[in-house]
Amino acid sequence: MDCQLLAEAIQQRHNFRVIGCATSAAEIISAVAKSQPDVAAISVRLQDDAVGGLLALRKLRTSHTRSRLVMLLDTDERELVVEILRNGASGIFCRTGVFKDLRKCIERIRDGQIWINNTQVQYLIEELVQAPAPRVIRGKLATPLSKREKEVAQLVAAGLSNHGVSEKLGLSGHTVKNYLFNIFEKLGVSTRIELVLYVLNQAKPSESENSLPYDLSYDKGA
Repeated sequence: MDCQLLAEAIQQRHNFRVIGCATSAAEIISAVAKSQPDVAAISVRLQDDAVGGLLALRKLRTSHTRSRLVMLLDTDERELVVEILRNGASGIFCRTGVFKDLRKCIERIRDGQIWINNTQVQYLIEELVQAPAPRVIRGKLATPLSKREKEVAQLVAAGLSNHGVSEKLGLSGHTVKNYLFNIFEKLGVSTRIELVLYVLNQAKPSESENSLPYDLSYDKGA
């Protein structure tokens, strides 16, 4: 499905307002910078490059856009999935999935959650096992997380949005943001995906022996 058809389908079927459509990496970067949409859905394969969407993702991450980014894939290729999440995407939607789930994907990402399926989670775990442990996982933190910061980190890793964490812990939205800022600073991470990997790594063996301690599979109807 090309860009215009996808935009029309999303807007007509899901009552979203589509504010722009672009087909090249340069056009996407410019459009997101100008319009600052809540969510930008970017295809990895663009007119100008087979992985042009990944290049756009990298540029947008370094530009510190407030827009949350979801990448559209034709298939769940392991290396591509890992690279996309490493570069700060809030989620991945595979075109082999059910199209109606795209609404759920966009809504969850708009609300500050993460959208990845079980296969993609497995890729992340395999990558974590194979790669050298980052500083924050390898040794003790210079400044350990407080009890409340651990609670916030675990809830975010479980998929709650900032608003969800606020309601769960009885905190203001501003306070939750401050906690997350401190958590990111202490752990040396910059994305929620990296925070999820940290929390997964800290789980006790008994918690992860048979299944993941946190349900990240939002495209399965969770």
